[in-house]
Amino acid sequence: MYDRILVATDGSAKSKVAVQHGVDLAKATGAKLLGVYIVNEVVVASAVRQLGADKKDIEAKLQASGEKAVADIKKMADDAGVAVETMVKSGAPANMIVDLARTEGVDLIVMGSHGESGVTKLLIGSVVQKVLYWATCPVLVVR
Repeated sequence: MYDRILVATDGSAKSKVAVQHGVDLAKATGAKLLGVYIVNEVVVASAVRQLGADKKDIEAKLQASGEKAVADIKKMADDAGVAVETMVKSGAPANMIVDLARTEGVDLIVMGSHGESGVTKLLIGSVVQKVLYWATCPVLVVR
């Protein structure tokens, strides 16, 4: 059914639920897993512009968060006996997820739908909506 499943994470507890679904599905189907974290360029630019933060410092912190998030995916997959590859990329999250799905030959994208509020809801929700609209493979949105 699936040979390669992309699981996108933001490192939150809620996204770990989606990761677990992806791991379980990969185990059940014998698929390989691709775990990804996207450093959101919009968040970096906003922090620099609105908070006066140092761009390299913000990028380094988000990169470190991404490395931890994909390490969590790797541990979950390893514990389940699922083959996994992880990566941290920078860019617009929805675009990067869709592009990676195409270039990496992904059969399914798994991502979480977050019950956040305010700006977080707008940012996260728009990522899910864009991936659903642009993806050329099935997308599983986990609540």
